[in-house]
Amino acid sequence: MSKSNANSNIDYRAIVNSAAESILVTTAGSEPLGPQIVFANPRFEEMTGWSNAEVLGQSPKILQGPKTDHSIFADMWEQLGSTGLWEGRTINYRKDGSEFWMEWSIVPLNDDHGKVYQYLAVQRDVTDRVEADKRLRLAQKEASEADRARANLARYFSPDLVEMLTEKDQPLGDVTQQDLAVLFADIVGFTSLSEDLEPKQVMDLLREVHSWIEKAVFKWNGSIAGYVGDETLAIFGFPKAGEDDAVNALSCAFELLAASQQWNEGRANQGLLPVHIGIGVHYGPVVLGDVGTEDFVEFTVIGDTVNTASRLQHATRDLQCDLVASQDLVDAVNSENGNRDASDLVAKLQRHGEIDVRGRDQAVEVWTFPVEQG
Repeated sequence: MSKSNANSNIDYRAIVNSAAESILVTTAGSEPLGPQIVFANPRFEEMTGWSNAEVLGQSPKILQGPKTDHSIFADMWEQLGSTGLWEGRTINYRKDGSEFWMEWSIVPLNDDHGKVYQYLAVQRDVTDRVEADKRLRLAQKEASEADRARANLARYFSPDLVEMLTEKDQPLGDVTQQDLAVLFADIVGFTSLSEDLEPKQVMDLLREVHSWIEKAVFKWNGSIAGYVGDETLAIFGFPKAGEDDAVNALSCAFELLAASQQWNEGRANQGLLPVHIGIGVHYGPVVLGDVGTEDFVEFTVIGDTVNTASRLQHATRDLQCDLVASQDLVDAVNSENGNRDASDLVAKLQRHGEIDVRGRDQAVEVWTFPVEQG
């Protein structure tokens, strides 16, 4: 069969009527009301509910409605004239008034002289695709929010605890009050020390100190409740109270002093002066929860126990020691008699007696760990 005979046997109308996509043909638009529909294939009727007979002579605007984005048509005629193709997507309406997302491509049909006499539009119902994209974006947003929440939790808790908390709808729960151990640690003489350093050197120093403090706190099942300059606030017994929270807090304190000594040995090898830390540890009731505004929320722990722990940490200067622990903390350690390390930990301490603490009417009985000589 010759090529011309093969072409003569093609039934173009059958092809158009069998097309899986909606096909609409309009006039060139010289009429006062703009282009008018001259043909719609069966798929158009399936998609919109309008039959070919019902839309003949009608404007394609018959598909538009309240949510149709008319701005997408702003450059349609310019695009058709310059490139011979226009594509768009917006919400359109079926005959029964229901919405659907339609995506379509329009091309001009030219006569032998190159003059446009009709336009052909291929239309597709892309509602499922649009809704799938929305679900994907929502899932990505939720995943991003989950990642931010995980990163925020990682500021306070050990990696294992973060994994557990992220499985909960409300990781930190409501504002709560409970007994736990509170530890404060800061750099002794930080203000005068920082005066002799460049700003970047100060930040590098803080990052180094915070890194080994965090490592020790997480090792002993503690949580970082906050950093304020060179000061670190750690708590033991949250989000769930344990059987050895006081022991963990005191163990962490001794480990911090050991880590400080090891770190200073490294500084000495570099010809740098040693940096000492002071630690205060107390045990008692605190209030925990998120504070702030809708735009900025931060987890915090407050109460007399926190204030006292901070004062004990500052008392290391006057008492010439590295660690000050309250009698309440020592009592809590001794009460955790299921832990074989409790008595060994207390044995390292030296009873000092009562000291006055700013902000408290009653003196506080304390124990100390002497500064090592040499």
